[in-house]
Amino acid sequence: MTYLLYVNLTWQLIRGAVIAMLALATLAPPAQAAPATDPVIEVLAAGGQRQWISCEGTGAPTVVISSGLGADSRMWSKVLPKLRDMTRTCSYDRPGLGNSPARIGPKTTDAGEHAEELRALLTAAGEPGPFILVGHSYAGMILRAFANKHLDDVAGVLLLDAVYPGIHKNFLPSYRSPWHEGGTSIDMSASAAATGAGPHLGATPLVVLTAGEPGNGTSWADRRWNAEQVKAARLSTNSLHLIAENAGHIVQRDQPRIVINAVRKLLAAARTGDPLT
Repeated sequence: MTYLLYVNLTWQLIRGAVIAMLALATLAPPAQAAPATDPVIEVLAAGGQRQWISCEGTGAPTVVISSGLGADSRMWSKVLPKLRDMTRTCSYDRPGLGNSPARIGPKTTDAGEHAEELRALLTAAGEPGPFILVGHSYAGMILRAFANKHLDDVAGVLLLDAVYPGIHKNFLPSYRSPWHEGGTSIDMSASAAATGAGPHLGATPLVVLTAGEPGNGTSWADRRWNAEQVKAARLSTNSLHLIAENAGHIVQRDQPRIVINAVRKLLAAARTGDPLT
């Protein structure tokens, strides 16, 4: 009888401990994905396409760089070494550009499709978010589309002399849809729709970096471009609008230091939760 009582009490103690452990596991926050540390430099199949990606460096959040129309990752050669010293940094080539094979399937695409292909590529590369997204020119549309669908995956955004939704309608005739790169056509109407009329980023850290001195822009096109840059800075309640006075459109080549400093500001804001300064 005494032995049976002992066994019963022991089982009750073990059962209680197991229940307590399960309850704690239920209440505990989900484990965060560990940041990647090993270099990734390869062509990966993801999102129905094959794209080249290079991720190097350590630290979080990861910076993801997206190039302008028809450009590949070599455009960032003056900023990549510094960024990789600061944190994990990924650059990639869209289908038909740089090290990436031609687009698979239909040869018409848009910024929304490019955004989904980028997200799938990052997943295939084992790169956990959220990300600081850096986009030059047309890639600004890709980043807007990315944030419109996956804002939880976005820790910060840098729009680098970036294209805006509607540019194919209200800018110079040469900007009318479709645009072309890497053997494909880009539907700019669909691209604008993919941004969700913005999108509004809430308080996500945002830096808008505009090339040239806006006060010196005298043409109608200059005034339109600069007005849209100001408008872009209103996408977030936590934003900065910076001017690269001595740079042309390819700011990362002409003034790499200001691009590096803008990313540094975004990293600090993402890591501390403090407003951009």
